[in-house]
Amino acid sequence: MDPVVIIGGGIIGASLAYHLRELSRPVILYERDALGSGTSGDSVALFVWHQSTPDRSSHVLRTRSWEQYEPLIQDGTLSFEQIGTLDVTRNDDEVGELRELTATLENFGAEASFLESDVLADHGLDPNVVSGAMATPADGYLDPSEIIQHYIREASAAGVAVETQTPVTDILVNDGEVTGIETERGTRSAAAVVNVAGPWAPSLNEKAGVSLPFRHNRGPVVVLQKDDSFSLPFIQFSDGLYFRGEGRNQVFAGNFGADYEDAEVLTPAGAQSIDHEFYLEIDARIREAIPRLDGAELVNEWVGIRTLTPDGVPIVGETDVSDFFIAAGMNGLGVTLAPAIGEFLAASIKGEDVDSTVESYLSPTRFS
Repeated sequence: MDPVVIIGGGIIGASLAYHLRELSRPVILYERDALGSGTSGDSVALFVWHQSTPDRSSHVLRTRSWEQYEPLIQDGTLSFEQIGTLDVTRNDDEVGELRELTATLENFGAEASFLESDVLADHGLDPNVVSGAMATPADGYLDPSEIIQHYIREASAAGVAVETQTPVTDILVNDGEVTGIETERGTRSAAAVVNVAGPWAPSLNEKAGVSLPFRHNRGPVVVLQKDDSFSLPFIQFSDGLYFRGEGRNQVFAGNFGADYEDAEVLTPAGAQSIDHEFYLEIDARIREAIPRLDGAELVNEWVGIRTLTPDGVPIVGETDVSDFFIAAGMNGLGVTLAPAIGEFLAASIKGEDVDSTVESYLSPTRFS
């Protein structure tokens, strides 16, 4: 019996393998490197109820993800540090917009509140510089490797095969229907092929003759450390800079990168280095607005590659090539959405009923 082939061993691929573990036909996952070695490993691993552009369908997906994460956190399978998010403005003119955003998220059912500038000193910010912030206190961070290991352990125990260090070199299509794949180890026929290859997804689409509007941006991250213990929530600014507390004396500082309009298609395996200007931006923002981080020193750095879509929503579902499915373009929300995306896509592959609103929200055909 031909298998369902999953291409990509990041958090989305692992979630899909888990949700397909009881499928009546074989399931095989191929990963070009080690599990979680790509975008998932470079992530700052946030689960966020926060939305900069609120959408009820996105909140529904986050709710479903949390319903799967929460029991695993409670029983100790996964670790979770609830630090909260502050969406900060330094512009008095943006305060009204943030208040409206807060009200919308509350209406969805998220825990959200608007904090005046004088309260923000308690969270490490200079109240004389910032004008206010939307707080979503239930946000926090997980460990992507723990999530991937859990999903793969459960999937493997149920019979899902996992092949690492095995790049997929071609997608085989005949008369508009996927028939198999090629790897460096040979050809394998397939009943369905699922592209969950993160930043490599566009190149796999091209091999299958599928055109979808993915682009990439670079997400630089530096790790800063102080000798003294401190706490810091996830703080994001409207210009894309963010800071996320890590443990007792570290912080991840990064930039969300270019918007879709200014992004391009990159080579994910290409060498990535951090521009010197980024160090200066981080230093200037700390000096300006985050006195709690004064004296922090650089201890590590990396650059992640994010896959973007024009509307900021993942593309998930069957493409116009029959039995060739896609789940990519997480726009930096892979950890937040992985359980829900894996569950939804598995149901679609099985031919089960799915929420029609979510289906249209995620559908590859919305760009046709």
